[in-house]
Amino acid sequence: MAAVKMTRLPNLSIMNTQTTSVMYDLSYLNQVFQGNKEMINNIISLFLQQVPDYIREMEECVRKNEPLSLHPLAHKAKSSISMLGIKEMETDILAIELNSKNLRNLDELPGLVHRVRGTCDMVYGQLKEQLQRSF
Repeated sequence: MAAVKMTRLPNLSIMNTQTTSVMYDLSYLNQVFQGNKEMINNIISLFLQQVPDYIREMEECVRKNEPLSLHPLAHKAKSSISMLGIKEMETDILAIELNSKNLRNLDELPGLVHRVRGTCDMVYGQLKEQLQRSF
C-alpha cells in the first residue's frame, strides 16, 4: 500500500475567542436532564476538561502524518460535541472521524482539525462563561 500524506496548514494565529452568537445549544441536555443545572454543568465541565486535549492530540496526529490515529480521538470528542449542540463543530468532527478511519480525503484533514480547533477555542470561552453564570 502506498504511503498517504496529509498536507499541512501554515501556522496561523489563534482565533479570537470573542463572538456575538452563541455556538452551543443546551436544549438537548435540558430535555434529558429535565433542567437539572448540576448535571448540565457536569457535562459542560467534562467538555472543557477533555475535548481541548483531544483536539491537541489530533493536531499532533496531523503534524506526525498519522491519519489513522485521528479516528479514535474524533470519536471520543463526538458525544460531548453532540450533547452540547455545537453543530458547526459536530459536522467537522464527523468528517474527521470518517475520513481518517477510511483513509479518504486525507488532504482535507488538516483543515478540518484546524477549523475544529478554532471553533473549540470560541466555544470554550462561551461555555466557561455559561458555567460562571450558573454559580
